[in-house]
Amino acid sequence: MKKIAVINDLSGFGKCSLSVAMPIISACGIQCCPLTTGVFSNQTGYDSYKSVDFTEYLPEFIAQWKRLNLKFDAILTGFIPNSKQGNIIIDFIKEFKSTSTSVVVDPVMGDDGSIYHCYDSESLKAVSKLTDIADVITPNLTELCILCNEDYSSLAEAKEQELMDKIYNMSSSFDKTVITTGIKLDGFV
Repeated sequence: MKKIAVINDLSGFGKCSLSVAMPIISACGIQCCPLTTGVFSNQTGYDSYKSVDFTEYLPEFIAQWKRLNLKFDAILTGFIPNSKQGNIIIDFIKEFKSTSTSVVVDPVMGDDGSIYHCYDSESLKAVSKLTDIADVITPNLTELCILCNEDYSSLAEAKEQELMDKIYNMSSSFDKTVITTGIKLDGFV
């Protein structure tokens, strides 16, 4: 059975993170191996939330997985709440990635032209470093602009073809597969 290490948080409310990834990956007949970065009462898109940060526990969990000599067919990362976790995850990928392991990074950093309030410049750098070692990245349009140092607001007025051309040009600056999500055209996402 194929195995995917999914490095993400667990949100009690909100259709995201491990709450969604685990059942979908399992339904595909793949073993989902969660490496939980934290537990949230609800996703961070709400005005408030409560959370428990698992940064201090990650090295112990990773050390145990090394002792078990685990191998993964893929590694998927999601929300990284701080730069220290980003660095731990970079080391995890370097340790567990083989020539047959695909690394998919969802560079969760913002939405609708704004960076999430929980991110500082060091957190943004850590997520950017993760994209450097990925095979595939799945930024939304805001995150693609952040990674490419582009102004999101300049895309708001772009017509459909112009927007698609700009997205293509930004995506082409990476030496990996880029799947851009969250593109709004004619009221559809």
